[in-house]
Amino acid sequence: MNLLVISDLHLSPTSEHRTGQFLEFLENAWKNQDQVLILGDLFDLWFGWPDLIMQFQKPILSKMKELFSSGLKVDYVEGNRDFGIHHQEGILFRRVVSRAWEGEWEGRKIHAEHGDLMNQSDRPYRIWRRISKNKISYFLISHLPPIVTLRVGLRLEEKMRKTNQKNKIAYPEQSGRDFLLKMLHAGMDLVIVGHFHLEKTVQMQLASRNVLFYHLPGWEQGFRYLVIPAGKGIPYFTEWGKDNGNSATA
Repeated sequence: MNLLVISDLHLSPTSEHRTGQFLEFLENAWKNQDQVLILGDLFDLWFGWPDLIMQFQKPILSKMKELFSSGLKVDYVEGNRDFGIHHQEGILFRRVVSRAWEGEWEGRKIHAEHGDLMNQSDRPYRIWRRISKNKISYFLISHLPPIVTLRVGLRLEEKMRKTNQKNKIAYPEQSGRDFLLKMLHAGMDLVIVGHFHLEKTVQMQLASRNVLFYHLPGWEQGFRYLVIPAGKGIPYFTEWGKDNGNSATA
């Protein structure tokens, strides 16, 4: 049994192939008794309230619910395109967290988060997150007519996609180093983030300790994901479907 970590699928009405690959990936994980950790942004925009599900999302979520009910163990960390996904805890996911997932896997301490708050200098986004993800915003989202919420959400998402390009294009090297050092001092062995659509592995050492830092690629980058093997094996990136189905267990 392995722990499979993916991020930034950004499924949409026009991503039929990526969607199909994702559902096959989940079904194979269930067959192999692997566990799955998704680090946010499953869709381009996702409201977790049941009456705010978009039409194209319904069959995807239905299949995910079926697999979860059949025993697939999936945890979810909210990304910057996710709002109120805690409503899906116990329905689609075993556990949903808004900021960071921390736990142990085969004796190693893991810290995993979406990564959108890693860049300390990206103040415009940090302000936007505080405004869009709080109790007042969620109260309005849950009480406005669904059609109004969806329309406003889609418009805001489109505008946000075109703004703050400076902090979206370049990877924040200094913030990344500071973040990794913080995790090292916190006693983590493995640190995993998404958001930047960048496949990267970094190792940092301090005295006798070291931490492995993994940046996850987006799902559009060849359906790649991170495998944390059972038995304290070294984590590695692989491509879904590379070897007769699930390359993580081939």
